[in-house]
Amino acid sequence: MKTNFFSAGLFCFIMLLTSCKNKHEDITLAITSATLITMNGEEVLENHTILISGTTIKEIVPASQWKNRHNIETMDATGKFIIPALTDMHVHYVPANDNILPMFLSYGVTSLRYMAGSEDLLRIRDSMQQNQLLLPDFYIASQLMDGDPPAWGEQHNGPIITDVHKVEEVIDDQMAMGYDFLKVYSSLSPEVFSKIIKIANEKGIKVTGHLPGSLDNEKLFPASFDIQHLSGYARYSTDNETNITESINISYDIDLDKEAALTSSELRMKKAAQLTQDNNIWNCPTLVLFYNKSNEELCESLREVKEMEELGGLVNWWNSLGCGSDSKTLNLVEFQHKMVTELHNKGNKLLAGTDFPNPWIIPGKALHQELERFVASGLSNYEALKTATVNPAEWLGTSNLKGTLQAGKSAEMIVLNNNPLENISNTQSIYRVIFKGKVIN
Repeated sequence: MKTNFFSAGLFCFIMLLTSCKNKHEDITLAITSATLITMNGEEVLENHTILISGTTIKEIVPASQWKNRHNIETMDATGKFIIPALTDMHVHYVPANDNILPMFLSYGVTSLRYMAGSEDLLRIRDSMQQNQLLLPDFYIASQLMDGDPPAWGEQHNGPIITDVHKVEEVIDDQMAMGYDFLKVYSSLSPEVFSKIIKIANEKGIKVTGHLPGSLDNEKLFPASFDIQHLSGYARYSTDNETNITESINISYDIDLDKEAALTSSELRMKKAAQLTQDNNIWNCPTLVLFYNKSNEELCESLREVKEMEELGGLVNWWNSLGCGSDSKTLNLVEFQHKMVTELHNKGNKLLAGTDFPNPWIIPGKALHQELERFVASGLSNYEALKTATVNPAEWLGTSNLKGTLQAGKSAEMIVLNNNPLENISNTQSIYRVIFKGKVIN
């Protein structure tokens, strides 16, 4: 009896050792002894180790509980801080420049939401997935859906919709091509715009874009819409008794907002923020879009950033426009920051985006600057981080893989030298980027 008991105990002990060995045999990278800002309910884990298996976080454990007994590749992150990788929720495609995607990656931006779809973009995304290229993940809007004449004139390459009876057909065609969501623009008629929102909601398709210049104030905030550049907020917030869209012969929404922001009312801004909350609306403000150019000191300093030489012809375009802005744009910049403050105070959901390749928007770096703009508008450092991690994952439907540091999530993170919860600019103190389990120098 004793012999049998001893044999059974020995067997269990051997099985336990084998289990422990197998548990760590598939670990391909261990990042040890770091402070983890997991973005999971403001959780901060000090002196923890992240165990990565292939492209996935397998386990997160206290540093004292893991020893490297199997010659696993290890990164000593003592004194470092780790956050999830970032997503830029508003970018555009620049053909024939192979430097741009690696630039995003070097700043820890591992996902990109492209805001104007094309067949070229779809082909690039498919090729990247098939060949498992180590480049940021793409999420692609439909072609721009606009009215007649389209805001971008001859440059417009998407459907022009003037008949409400054609809306469903256009939506079905766009989604059949392989796009992830719909993008609407500022020349659509109110009737067509409303029909797009209605049918998309019925089909469970997300819609984002600009609010048409012809919309009346009471229709500026459609349910579950994702507004770009704070389109429409200045129009709603103006104290001008005359409807701004009737008093000015302009259809492009941003130009309308520049005019309207001159007479904005704090009381109406607060009301707009409440309507946003009531209607479950998202916002991607792209504060850096106008701020980077209008802040002359910052703009001039960007000329010296090392990445500029890799941007090719874009720099010539940027230089031709110079630094500095007109008074209306400067006023709009101030309005946008105040509007973000009001939106945040009401608990609205914000997304970090940059609108690259517009002037002085350096790929990757500009997203970190957008986080600084959010903090300048009243968000805490943690809330600013959410706009580029947790919130994009929620909007894109990828929360099961991205946005937080947790076991089972994709191994995408930034190892920082300094704590971003103390100073949001520390998100740029990048030591290493981890993407799909690989170390990017």
